[in-house]
Amino acid sequence: MHILIFPAGFILWYLAYEAKPFINDEVTLHWKENNTNKRTKLLNIINESF
Repeated sequence: MHILIFPAGFILWYLAYEAKPFINDEVTLHWKENNTNKRTKLLNIINESF
């Protein structure tokens, strides 16, 4: 029975991996820009306190 379970698991894993959504570059770029802005603001606050 285990002989059938492992190949079926690998096939299902492969199908799920192939069906993953594509990453929208505009959304990713906007998200990274927001995070860098927040990070620089926090670093400025920390540097001013010292």
